[in-house]
Amino acid sequence: MSNQEIGKILVVGGGRMGSAIVEGWLKQGVLPSSIYLIDQNIQILETFKEKGLHTFSSVENVPENTLFDVFLLALKPQIIVQHVADFNRLISASTCLISVAAGVMVNTLKQMLPNAKHVVRVMPNTPAMISKGVMVGYSDQQAEFSSLIESLFATLGHFFWVSNEDQMHAVTAVSGSGPAYLFYFAQCFVESAKALGLEENLAQELALKTVIGSAHLIEQSDDDVETLRKNVTSPNGTTQAGLEALMRDSILKNRVEECCQHAAKRSVELS
Repeated sequence: MSNQEIGKILVVGGGRMGSAIVEGWLKQGVLPSSIYLIDQNIQILETFKEKGLHTFSSVENVPENTLFDVFLLALKPQIIVQHVADFNRLISASTCLISVAAGVMVNTLKQMLPNAKHVVRVMPNTPAMISKGVMVGYSDQQAEFSSLIESLFATLGHFFWVSNEDQMHAVTAVSGSGPAYLFYFAQCFVESAKALGLEENLAQELALKTVIGSAHLIEQSDDDVETLRKNVTSPNGTTQAGLEALMRDSILKNRVEECCQHAAKRSVELS
């Protein structure tokens, strides 16, 4: 991806996700001087200024008549509302607006920012910070912007499209919120190892490295997860005994489904 293809990029919000996306662009070879970053955190601004970005502490400080080819909006919805008018002046009819604001619909963004004619909504997740992310996009102009968006997010992990924006609620519940569910399972696994009498450091090492190793095996194996589970489960062995307790009455399966349903419902409410 070259700067000739994308031109000037404005990033509003240099938090964890905004910073991860910018770092991904820099790894791809995007010129730092083509990226303009707005954030209130002075430390974040100084870090990226040292990398060669244009940095601003507020939208008002961006020079007048500066227009951008790509505008990444990486703020919470309530903050977006506070600065709508200021953002709008930085958008031209050709700007591609990318929003990673959870729950904010494409039409809502177009109403809030009338200059924005081209809007792409993206739901990333936190593993994007280590280039292992899952990102899902929706746009009513997908065909026009698919190559640009996919190339912009290429270094952050895997990118997928949905054809119906309502599916973004399920995306939010599964890949967007999903890392927290797995972190909680890992937390419970560590606590269970300690309850069996293992010293705390060893309990943490065994439990977490087992989770990490198993995830890598899923990624690299040609077998599906059900087959992988069966492969490690010897008849009448220790694994079967543990699984019988874990799978009893489908309690875990039902809880996972309930977890995702509640998250999706909340996504609908927030939209």
